[in-house]
Amino acid sequence: MKRNMGIVAGCAVIGLLMSMSLSGCWSYISQEAERKFKGREGRFSVTVYPVNVVKGGMVEYDLDLAHKVVTLLSQENLADPVLGTTAIEIPVKWGHNQALMAQQSANAFASKVKETQIQTDYALLAEILCDPSETHVVGVHFYLSDRSGNLANGGLTNSHWEEFQEVQPKERQGGYEVLIRMLRKQWK
Repeated sequence: MKRNMGIVAGCAVIGLLMSMSLSGCWSYISQEAERKFKGREGRFSVTVYPVNVVKGGMVEYDLDLAHKVVTLLSQENLADPVLGTTAIEIPVKWGHNQALMAQQSANAFASKVKETQIQTDYALLAEILCDPSETHVVGVHFYLSDRSGNLANGGLTNSHWEEFQEVQPKERQGGYEVLIRMLRKQWK
C-alpha cells in the first residue's frame, strides 16, 4: 500500500512539473495576437515559407514541403495560403532544450516577418529537426506570426507527443506528416 501511494505521489509530482514546463514553452506567444487568431471568423491568409530542415548544425530550406503545406491548407479549408518562395534564414542554435530552441527560432522568425512586411494576414514557418544524416527526426516545430511580427500560434512536438508517436518520423517526409497533424489539431 505504501509503495502504491509513493508511486501515485511521484506521478503527481512528475505531472505537475510537466504541466509547468509545457506552459512555459509558449511564453513568447503574444496573448493579444493569440486571442485575435483564435477569435478569427472564417479563413485567413498565410504566407507559407520553405520548411527549415535542421540537420545537426546545417539548415536546408525545402520549398517542395512548403508547397505540400500550401496544398493541404487549401484543400482542407484551413487557410488561404500563399507560397513564400524565399527562405527565411534564421540561426538555429542546436541544444538539449527543445523548448529553448523553439523559442529562439520563433523570435528570430517573428523579427524577419516584421522586416519583410508580408501581404497576408499571417506567416508560417515549420522546422523539422533531424540527425545530420537525416535518418531520425527528433522534433517538429511551427511558428505563426501576424504581419506585425507578433507570434499568434505555434507548436512543438517530439517522441513524447501523440502526433509524433503516430508517425514515428525518420526523415523530412515523416516530419511533414507530423506537422500536418499538428496544424489540423490546432487550426480546425
